[in-house]
Amino acid sequence: MLNALRRLSLLIVLLAAGSPVAAQAAESGDCLAGSPGSPVKIEVFSDFQCPACRAFYMETISRIFPEYAETDQVCIAYREFPLAMHQHAKKAARYGHAAMRLGPQQWRMVSDAMFAAQPEWAGSGDIDPVIQKVLSPDDWAALQKEMQDTAALDALIETDFNLGRELGVNSTPTFFVTANGKTEKIPAAVRYAILKRYLDNLLEK
Repeated sequence: MLNALRRLSLLIVLLAAGSPVAAQAAESGDCLAGSPGSPVKIEVFSDFQCPACRAFYMETISRIFPEYAETDQVCIAYREFPLAMHQHAKKAARYGHAAMRLGPQQWRMVSDAMFAAQPEWAGSGDIDPVIQKVLSPDDWAALQKEMQDTAALDALIETDFNLGRELGVNSTPTFFVTANGKTEKIPAAVRYAILKRYLDNLLEK
C-alpha cells in the first residue's frame, strides 16, 4: 500500500512539473486530434519524405486540425508508410512513432518540424537538429530514449505498412474517411477547400 502511495505521489509530481512522462502515449490509428467519438475519422497513410504528403499535411491537414479536429468533429489518425524510393523516410517514420509514444502534442510538433524542413533533411538525412530545436530539453531526451528501441519502432512501421498494403495503398498520401458507417479511400493530396466541402457534407448527414 505504501509503495502504491509513493508511486501515486511521484506521478502527481511529474504531472505538475510538465514532465514528458505525463503525456498520454498514442499509437498508429489513434486520434492524434479529435476524439474516438468524433462523427468522422480521417486515417492517413503518409511518408515524411514525400513532397505530396508534405503539401497535404501543411496545406490541408494543418487547417483541418483547428477547424474540425479540435472541435471534436473529426478524428485525425496517421500511419507510417515510408516508400523504398525515399532513402531517409524510414528514419523519419521512426521519429514519427517515437513521438507518438510521448503523446499527440509531441507528435504534432515533430511532424510539423519534419514536414516544414523536408527540403533541408531529405538529401542528407540529418533530421535530428530539425526536431531538437522545436522540443523542450526533457521531450528531446525522452524522444532520443524512444529512438533507441529501433526493433520495436521498425515493427510498428512494418505493421502500418502491411495494413496499408492490405487496404490497397500503393502511393502516398492515401487517406481513408470513415463516417456514417461507410469508409472511402482517397489516394490523393486533396486541397483544403475540397476536403472542407466534403467534410461539411458528411457532417450535415
